Amino acid sequence: MEKNYFTSLQTDTRTEIAWNYGEIITTVETKDYYISLLLLDNFYVEILIDRYTNELIEIGIQDDDDVLYEYIKDVGINSIKN
Repeated sequence: MEKNYFTSLQTDTRTEIAWNYGEIITTVETKDYYISLLLLDNFYVEILIDRYTNELIEIGIQDDDDVLYEYIKDVGINSIKN
């Protein structure tokens, strides 16, 4: 799937595709949100869900290197398995 095609889809369709076909990389819990990072084909999708209402707040492509680094900065080399 191409990024442009994914972003052209309705929010409900993007969400369904991401959850059904994406690979969950990690989920981060903040005070107010659950934030999930998924790999879908060759790009990352970030999903933001309200922690109290379980409502979808935002879904979109995440390609900012600084943001992606924040997801993995605490991963040690020993946790990577062949």
